[in-house]
Amino acid sequence: MEKTEKLKVFAQEMKEGFQLVKEKRDTEAIKKLQPFIELMRRSQAPHIRLFASYSLAQIRTGDLEGFLQTYSEVKEMEPKTEEETKFMQQLDGFFNDLMEELQKED
Repeated sequence: MEKTEKLKVFAQEMKEGFQLVKEKRDTEAIKKLQPFIELMRRSQAPHIRLFASYSLAQIRTGDLEGFLQTYSEVKEMEPKTEEETKFMQQLDGFFNDLMEELQKED
């Protein structure tokens, strides 16, 4: 397989993961996106959309620890586009809602 062909397959897999998150098929999305998350973590390559989508799926499946870890990684990233800023703001909203719920339980 050619290098450009491999990159196309890589990009297509990631797009499918994003679509699964959009469709709220979160368990499937986590399975699809997890290899990309691990790769980006190892290479320390910030990819806000990937991490934000992954963390959204995590919180919707009840993986609060995973969500908090991924959320903290996103918070260390610097948005470069308006879209990335929106992803970060959306995550901030989920984080704030989570903190409010946890405070109500106390």
